[in-house]
Amino acid sequence: MQSLPVLQDRLATPPEDTQTFPPLGPAVRALMVWPRLPPSFWGFGAMLKLIPEKSVMPPLGLITIAALCPRAWEIRLVDCTFEELSDDDLLWADLVMIGGMHAQRFETHAILERARSLKRRTIVGGPYASSQPGALLPLADHVVVGEPDEVFASIARDLEEGTARRLYDIKEKPDLTNSPQPRFDLLELGRYTSMPVQFSRGCPFQCEFCDIITIYGRKPRTKAPDQVMQELDTLKALGWRKQVFLVDDNFIGNRRRALELAVALGTWQARNRRPFTFYTETSIDLAQEPELIEAMVNANFMHVFIGIESPSAEALNETKKYQNLRADPIECIRFIAHRGLWVTGGFIVGFDSDGADIFDRQIEFIERSAIAWAMAGVLQAPPTTALFDRLRAEGRLIETSRATSNFSPPNFKTRLPADTLLRGLARMLLTIYEPETFYERALRSLDYWRPKPAQHKPPVSLRYQAGIVLTSMWVQGVRSSYRSQYWRFLFRLLTRSGNDPRKCWLGFIILLSGHHFIDYAADVAREMERAVVELSVPA
Repeated sequence: MQSLPVLQDRLATPPEDTQTFPPLGPAVRALMVWPRLPPSFWGFGAMLKLIPEKSVMPPLGLITIAALCPRAWEIRLVDCTFEELSDDDLLWADLVMIGGMHAQRFETHAILERARSLKRRTIVGGPYASSQPGALLPLADHVVVGEPDEVFASIARDLEEGTARRLYDIKEKPDLTNSPQPRFDLLELGRYTSMPVQFSRGCPFQCEFCDIITIYGRKPRTKAPDQVMQELDTLKALGWRKQVFLVDDNFIGNRRRALELAVALGTWQARNRRPFTFYTETSIDLAQEPELIEAMVNANFMHVFIGIESPSAEALNETKKYQNLRADPIECIRFIAHRGLWVTGGFIVGFDSDGADIFDRQIEFIERSAIAWAMAGVLQAPPTTALFDRLRAEGRLIETSRATSNFSPPNFKTRLPADTLLRGLARMLLTIYEPETFYERALRSLDYWRPKPAQHKPPVSLRYQAGIVLTSMWVQGVRSSYRSQYWRFLFRLLTRSGNDPRKCWLGFIILLSGHHFIDYAADVAREMERAVVELSVPA
């Protein structure tokens, strides 16, 4: 396969492709680097201080690319979410390979600048590179746009022979049935709380703010069940016994294939004495698929994340999230929970149709739905999305925004006054994560969740569990500001569910998570107030 053509149409100033690089030869020392992630609700930062693990999840994209590298290449991985990248690491490498998301862009820039100062060759790919290649071309030697699964052998050969291009634009979407098994052996497994296994890419919906559909497409592509089972076999052989995240942009994007996989997973779990618990993300119309829910529960899925976004029908229509308008969302959440899947959810404020009452409406909905883990943030307009294009056309995009997540001030001029939006989000988070409110809602969520006989908690050791319990009791039960709420929740959990190991397991995870959510909500509130003050200062 020949090298792919240079991308021209997405760059204001197309890069010169005449620059030549020396050949790396066949025995390349490749250093893969996963940049540090900014703090967020997703990172569970304070909770990680209570447990032996140091990161929620490893970089699946990088270890998948590692499996595509020539066998003669020597590969090392540095995960900056829990370890430092040293100059010695960089100097060891012939090639520094970086993947990352938009939220990691500033860390990505810093790593590229360090590598250049040490005269190391660099190549960068992933969602950030795919959405903003022009921002990376001044810093990286080679930029890969798109999914390189089926063409990486050609890119590797170009690097070895000295013919590599500055920019590769991969427009075709790869067939995931040809995707290799990721290099799980490169990971320090004990550092992570969850292990990702990918089943599909892409989502059939058209939400205006979502870059999944622009980067990975609206036609979901899936692996075959046998591929997934082989990856699980590898993880089991490596000693993994904790949660597995079925990585999907929407697990039910292809419902027939999702059901086929869930049934196969149930058979695999029964054959292997249920070594894993699973979780995934899905759209709320999972509630219309009782057969699929039953198969997921039989396979030992414990919880699902759902993008609920807003109780406002106007906001959902505005952003084209029509799938959330087909049924009552509270009834959908209850249906899913009653059939064995604990529900977590994402919520957004800052839609054009949102009024000043949206914060109270969100608080009321979150309380009624009893969603303990409510990931609530401000709307952002990611590059490549329909929302980004619309706001730019309306002259509302803030091109200089340094937003890294939904917990940063928005990257566009909102209809709600900025101070109203930011202070409203702060009040909303402080309300839903006030300790007593959070733990009361968590208990109700466990009441609604009805685990089934096929579901089992992870088979982790008693020593592991005891260490976490003792640490939690000291840090949360003795030293924290919410210690009375901590003990009240623990007492009521044991009183209500002491004879159900699954509810005790999940309940204790929720108990631990309070250390993160309570602290981080306060951090976001302080950041929002600082942002309001900065907005009031004349430029």
